[in-house]
Amino acid sequence: MNSVLLIGDDSFTASVITQVRGLDALTVKMVATAVAALKLIEEFAPDVAIVQARQLINSSIFQTFAHERHNTYFVVIEESTLYALYATEDSALASALGRSFVDLYLERTAGAIESGADAYLWLPPPHAAALPTALLSASSVESASSGEAICATQDIAKNHHSTKGDCLNCPPPLFQQSQCRLIQAHIQVGLNRAQRYRDLSRINDWLSAVALVDALTQISNRRAFDSELPRQIKVARLKNAPLSIMVLDIDFFKSVNDRYGHLVGDDVLKMLAKRLLGNMRFYDAPFRYGGEEFVITLSNTDLQEGYAIAQRLRQSIAQEPFEVSPLVEPSGQLTLTVSIGLAELRPEDDEQGRSFLHRADQCLLQAKGSGRNQVVSSRR
Repeated sequence: MNSVLLIGDDSFTASVITQVRGLDALTVKMVATAVAALKLIEEFAPDVAIVQARQLINSSIFQTFAHERHNTYFVVIEESTLYALYATEDSALASALGRSFVDLYLERTAGAIESGADAYLWLPPPHAAALPTALLSASSVESASSGEAICATQDIAKNHHSTKGDCLNCPPPLFQQSQCRLIQAHIQVGLNRAQRYRDLSRINDWLSAVALVDALTQISNRRAFDSELPRQIKVARLKNAPLSIMVLDIDFFKSVNDRYGHLVGDDVLKMLAKRLLGNMRFYDAPFRYGGEEFVITLSNTDLQEGYAIAQRLRQSIAQEPFEVSPLVEPSGQLTLTVSIGLAELRPEDDEQGRSFLHRADQCLLQAKGSGRNQVVSSRR
């Protein structure tokens, strides 16, 4: 997306756009105040936000944007006239004030970063005037500490209206270029960080999906079921709708593995999973619970309807043999059956669905103990 949000008054945003190269290749949005930015960030989280310092509450990103920071890289820019200290040709003045200038810059940078900014920079105000050469002399600091002199110089710069011929070039090209380069560098850092975050999010989504899918059958696994069942229970109770689950087990599956080998057994499991997907309604969800056991959630389905669905599925599997290689079975077919236990959600069932699943599992045990190839449902 490569997006940048400029937060500041018209002169500030115009100055940034003019001085910082490369913004025209990005998606740039502009707002005048932090309040307007908060509303925009709720819908549009920019990769980088360039903020006019005086738009912040107590000069703090944390206080201004609170929990709406997302993964945005915040660059705070303060419009400062202290560049004038570097404009003077008076070496004595530069020597007297230089150290305090650096200290002040570092102090404000540290304060901004501690308050949530990712970067803090100074830029000259738009159309800033230079300080008169006469005011930038060593005499202005003879009776003051360097820190006080900086404050005095700031006051002079704020109140001064330049007159042609008595000013130095302002701002110094090297200082201005360095600050602009820093802004460009921080924008690139922010864009790179946003891209890494998006890449990691995609990888995380992929890993999450892989973790919830059974590698063999490519349907959802037990971990996915353990997460999905509580959600479906909550939805069913909110909508006052019925919910059923059936637990399905392949009869005598161990003999398939023992006689034909585990590779054939794996093929049978994959074919059964495809049949479940093909014979279920689009809003039913099959899961491989473990081994040859599968669980299917039947949303908006009561016990009576669920029983009809389970019987139809059982008959379909029994009547349609599984195709295998003639090298394994001369007929090229294996006839298998399934046993199914069915249960409907009850008001007393826990939110995680343990008692709900237990009833369906007990019904499955009854079906297998009663001769297999049948459906048993739980009734009060």
